[in-house]
Formats: sequence, C-alpha cells, structure tokens
Amino acid sequence: MSFKKRGYFFILDAVLALLVLVIGVFLITSSYVDVPQPGQVGLLSNDLLDFLSANKIRDLNNQYAGIGGGLWSQGMITDADNSLLQQIGIFYATGRSDIAEKFILNVSAGIVPAQFNYELWINDAMLYPRVPAAQHSGSKNSTKLLLTSKKIAFGILNASTGELWGPYKAEVFLWEK
Repeated sequence: MSFKKRGYFFILDAVLALLVLVIGVFLITSSYVDVPQPGQVGLLSNDLLDFLSANKIRDLNNQYAGIGGGLWSQGMITDADNSLLQQIGIFYATGRSDIAEKFILNVSAGIVPAQFNYELWINDAMLYPRVPAAQHSGSKNSTKLLLTSKKIAFGILNASTGELWGPYKAEVFLWEK
C-alpha cells in the first residue's frame, strides 16, 4: 500500500473515535436532566413551612385571608398579629378544618411550583388537602423523593380568657409529581 492510503485509514479511525466520544458524552450529560434534586425539594418544604410561620395576617395581601378579606369580614380571623401557621392552628383547634383547608389553599397559591404536590398536617390530621384526589395519593405513593418539614405551633385562642391552643406538631410533606 502506498502512504496516501494509510493516511485515510488513520484519519477515518480518528473521526470514528471522536464521533463515539461525542455521542457518549452527549448521552451521559442528557441522562441527568430529569433527576429531581433532593436539596431543591428539601429547601422548598422548609421554605413553605417557614413562610407559614414567619408571615403574619397583617402582611398578607389576599382577598380571602388578609385584613379586610372574606374571613376577616366574617369574624373568623380576629388577630392581625397571628402568623399564618397560628391561624391554621386556631382553625384546627376550633374544629374548622374546612376553613383551614381553604385558608391554606389561598395563602399558598403561587408559593409551591406546579410540578410539586404537598400536604399540611397538624397533630397527625391532614388539613390540606382534607380529601386528597386519587392522583394526589398516587403521586405520593409513587414518588422517589418525599421530604417533610416539622415545626411546633401554639398560640392564644382567646386573649380575654387566656385560653391557649397547642402545642401541635405542624408537618409539610412535599414531593415531585
């Protein structure tokens, strides 16, 4: 064989090897795109519970749950200095789980991204959603990553009598759909 034909074989061999490497790198890097990040889900579950415990009714701009909103006008919310979690605890302590569910839905709208589901439990009772849909329960059972955050919630039920509620264990379960 002449030297010119040997060069073609070496160049063809190098091009094929480069093609195999490029395809391999592409397949490896693209396989990690859809993997949920445990840190992201963990931060999100902590952030939701921190949002509920740190923000007060007076800071909320919500037609249903804020000052001057529907619950305020009906007398269901009377203390603007209650945190959102304390108000949920008051609803739970007074047996108004249906109002607590609507309250949680309204105050958490836009907080949790659409690709996640969550549940809020107080004292081992599920307040949101009170009656989960079949796909909600199915996604919880089939998820690969389910994280929880916990806090203790307590407060004053009636300021004039000094009646207290709690302490209750508040838990948020969060998972990717």
